[in-house]
Amino acid sequence: MGVAYDLNALSGINAASNGLGVISNNLANSQTVGFKSSRAEFADMFSGSQNSPGNGVRVEAVTQDFNQGTITGTGRELDMAVDGEGFFILEDKTGKYDAVYTRNGSFKLDKDGFLTDQTDNKVQGYLLNAELSTETTPVFDTTLSSIDLDDVNKNPRATDEMNFDINLDGQQANNVDPNAIDTNASGSALDEDSVGLEANLYKLIDPENNGAYDGFPDFSTNKIIHDTLGGEHRLTANFYKRDVIPEGVSTVDQDADGNTEKYTSWIVQYTMQDYNEDTATWVTSGHRFDQAAFAGGALPAVAVTPEAGQIFELRFDTNGDLIDVRQPDDGAGNYSTAVGLVGGTDDDTDAELPWVSLGKQAGLDFMVDSPLTGAFDPLGDPLDATVSIAMNFDDMTQFSGTYSIRGVTQNGYKVGDLVGLTTGLDGVIQARYSNGRSIPVAQIALANFTDKNAMEKLGGQTYAETFSSGTRQLGAPQSVGLGTINAGSLEYSNVDVAGELVNMIQTQRTYQASAQVISTSQTLTQTILNL
Repeated sequence: MGVAYDLNALSGINAASNGLGVISNNLANSQTVGFKSSRAEFADMFSGSQNSPGNGVRVEAVTQDFNQGTITGTGRELDMAVDGEGFFILEDKTGKYDAVYTRNGSFKLDKDGFLTDQTDNKVQGYLLNAELSTETTPVFDTTLSSIDLDDVNKNPRATDEMNFDINLDGQQANNVDPNAIDTNASGSALDEDSVGLEANLYKLIDPENNGAYDGFPDFSTNKIIHDTLGGEHRLTANFYKRDVIPEGVSTVDQDADGNTEKYTSWIVQYTMQDYNEDTATWVTSGHRFDQAAFAGGALPAVAVTPEAGQIFELRFDTNGDLIDVRQPDDGAGNYSTAVGLVGGTDDDTDAELPWVSLGKQAGLDFMVDSPLTGAFDPLGDPLDATVSIAMNFDDMTQFSGTYSIRGVTQNGYKVGDLVGLTTGLDGVIQARYSNGRSIPVAQIALANFTDKNAMEKLGGQTYAETFSSGTRQLGAPQSVGLGTINAGSLEYSNVDVAGELVNMIQTQRTYQASAQVISTSQTLTQTILNL
């Protein structure tokens, strides 16, 4: 039977062996992405009286060092590294765990377009909330979902929102038809033929049947919009300076003091066209769709008007700010020119156009009736061929000296394939598609734990939540103490190779010393036996 120091030395050999095993594992994973080094922590064993020399040593725990590893650029857009606190969240494809966690950000797209790790566990994040998001302000869900990057643009989207941020030149002269002379109700000749005359307004509304307005737009801009099939059409906005309406004629009373204020009136005309490559010309591809007539159960042929243009009046105050947008109305809040443009005669008295105010938003409705593609099918559902756009004019101004397009945006797009990704520091994944769109589609989620060393190690640099680790703390990168996402980079092992080699030498010496104690014990025992 061995003496006490034999057993103590044996425990030292066992502890040193475990320590060497930890060191060798660290060295073996010194280039493993997301690997965290471990260390063996030793504790003495004691029993008996206080003057007992002790019972040796044991491995108390093998703890991991979760300090930041080296972040190295790879240039691969699906590689991601967490700089700071947090773990990527993965769906466990085995179903054993609700989720697994990793610092290894080497991701890929599977055959269905889901973002996954290299073992096909799907990366979890917050998907874009299309209902709450705008073109400039993305809003993400607050519940975790698998990130699908392939499905976003499989279906086209019809344009249904546009924003016009334009400055119109306040020094622009009134727009008139240079080739026409008209008379007023008394029969006297006018010295100008204003764009606000009813006849000229109808030329802007229905140039195909009334002839084109001979004057030129003071400013024009166009934007490609999309129908429900993803078809592209050019929507042109022509702006015409009508007149400055003086206090004596104006009915605008913005400050409600009982006195009217002067304002400037502009007419804006919208037309939709397609490009005919055979003739190298743009041809009308849309006519105004009468939503009110269709709502009454009318046939498409009745709901589709002959109007190839839709017009509105923009009113600006003396500070250059937009007062409101107005439309010709049928008396029930619906856009209509069927009964004539009430007050649409414009003469030297500069009478107002008493149309209905829409605030700073307006609705544009066109039926796609392309002579090139035959897109409109009267036997089908006519609403499938309409383009209904909510237009926002909040940012329109009229300052003197220049025309300036600060931004004209629309939210439609044709079908497209994913061609690239960009991920920001906040984990927002910006997807680039072959249709030219670049949109935020999801945000990477991160999780953290109170006691990381209590997490269950699963191998492959993955962990699982346990009772001892505490409940996971979820959030987006750069929030609630979580780190940032470095795209095109990977976090490599935090193993200090030089330090591990020093530890290996020290542990080896401990092993040798313990073995020497056993050798000494054998010599002493042999001496006793030789007595």
